[in-house]
Amino acid sequence: MVRMGDAGGAGGAGGAGDAGRVPWRVVLLSGPAGAGKTTVCRLGHSAMAAAWGHPAAAIDTDQLYFNVDARWELTYDDDRNAMVLEQAAQLAASLFAHGWPTVLICGNSLFDPVDTAPFVARMSPVAAVHHVSLAPTAEAVVARCAGQPDRQADALAAEVRRLEGRPHPGSARLDNSALTPEQTLVALAALVDGGAGRIDGADAAC
Repeated sequence: MVRMGDAGGAGGAGGAGDAGRVPWRVVLLSGPAGAGKTTVCRLGHSAMAAAWGHPAAAIDTDQLYFNVDARWELTYDDDRNAMVLEQAAQLAASLFAHGWPTVLICGNSLFDPVDTAPFVARMSPVAAVHHVSLAPTAEAVVARCAGQPDRQADALAAEVRRLEGRPHPGSARLDNSALTPEQTLVALAALVDGGAGRIDGADAAC
């Protein structure tokens, strides 16, 4: 069992850990609605292993929200958001302990440092934490979501512009406008493997 406060974990803080063991790391994947976050998270085991070079898991924070609000009836609440990210941290620690050294976490609540700071503080003793922002153009997002009645073009474009104006500190930007989900995953892995977007304070690169 991996304790969240145990800096001596097998892959602790992105270090070498045991001989031959892949260091543990979490990748927070942010971006506007329609950027492809959920699609990338759902590509499956084979695609993940091929991109990262080892078993990698994905956590969709929306699925954790569904445990308490399956129909999106509740208004946004900071405490509830913190609860979901705490659950994501606990799940990531369990995945590390059971053989998934890279854990990708995607969701709409990962673009604000106020939300991510407690998560980073919780995970940094045992894993490297990276932040990557998918940044397709508004035109690409609108085209991808065409025909989806719950996604209006004006609202999608406005969210793209809003997030462009308030990037997460230290986040690595990935313009996936012309990339397939599989290509986006490969590009994401290359960024993280190169040290980009590390936000836990150790050897940070942005």
